[in-house]
Amino acid sequence: MAAPGERPQLVLRGLKKRGEVLAAVLVLEGAKRAELKRASALTAMMADRCILVAVDGGLKTCRASRRRPDLFIGDGDSCRTIPTDIPAIVLSPDKDFSDLAGALAEMRARKVQVLAVAGLTGGRLDHEWANLLEIAARSRPFAGIISPTDRGTVVVTGHGCTAATVRGRTFSLFAMSPTTSVTLAGTNWELQRRRLRPGSHGLSNITGTELDLTVHTGVVALVLLPPRRKRTRRQPSQVRAVEPG
Repeated sequence: MAAPGERPQLVLRGLKKRGEVLAAVLVLEGAKRAELKRASALTAMMADRCILVAVDGGLKTCRASRRRPDLFIGDGDSCRTIPTDIPAIVLSPDKDFSDLAGALAEMRARKVQVLAVAGLTGGRLDHEWANLLEIAARSRPFAGIISPTDRGTVVVTGHGCTAATVRGRTFSLFAMSPTTSVTLAGTNWELQRRRLRPGSHGLSNITGTELDLTVHTGVVALVLLPPRRKRTRRQPSQVRAVEPG
């Protein structure tokens, strides 16, 4: 588990509290075991029940972590064999969409409200772009899609969230749709029903002690960066003078 203040405590808007709140952790190819652990911890705080889904090559990380998925989704091109010991949705290798897109559609059909993605940025460069674009395009039915990475935590939402944060940390807020309007409070630069444009409009803001985000229209990506590591000064080596003999 992370030390206090290392990662924000998130509360997602848009959760439907009637009945059971269902979450899912999607494990993508290239996911690290630490990302899977953090994603599972985040969903445990937000939902009553969580299912673990290996998305094609993400099965390797599940097995390396000794975690048995509840479901496999993929076309099998990134794993040796399709598992037979767990339920599997086998996609056609000739499909014109990614395994992640297929997994997101299945999670929507199962009425999952909270999604955590392990391995969002752990694959090929083009896969990273495809992952971000798919999540942005398919995020509206979910309260939020969260992805903890080594470089920070990404929250994609069409509703908003609150986050208990440590004062003075850097974060960015990006519009992921053409028509995006937000209210942002508890930060160095606040917004009141402000329209955001895709691009660098919300780059490099500063946190207070609680960030409060409401998404009125569109979809945004909130990128919360980890604290900067303090650099330790190297002590100059002491050279003993040697007198000439």
